[in-house]
Amino acid sequence: MTNGKKRNILLVDDEVGFAEILRDLLMMDGYEVVLVYDGQEALDKLNDYFPDLIISDIMMPRVGGLELYHKVRQNPKYSKMPFLFISGFEDGRILKGIQDDELFGILSKPIDMEQIQKTLSKILRD
Repeated sequence: MTNGKKRNILLVDDEVGFAEILRDLLMMDGYEVVLVYDGQEALDKLNDYFPDLIISDIMMPRVGGLELYHKVRQNPKYSKMPFLFISGFEDGRILKGIQDDELFGILSKPIDMEQIQKTLSKILRD
């Protein structure tokens, strides 16, 4: 973060303990993180918050990660926002059919902090 501006992340995950640990780790790395617990909360938050990146779990109640992703992409304001999935499932077929340069893939739980740091530095290049 060479320009001194903190990068903003919207973190969406219904596993409260995991989400709070990941939020704290990201904040220690210098990111501003807003944490919400499902896709509907994320959609509501996007009415007044414009993050640099969305990190979302896939399997969540109410509005899941894939539905959130599609709703975000339908809004012209967010159509190019970087999006990263995290999931406890190893199956990459979940994302089959999504052809999107702005979707940066899927990280598996448990999260390897070194892996997420490399991924975020690639996505959020200054």
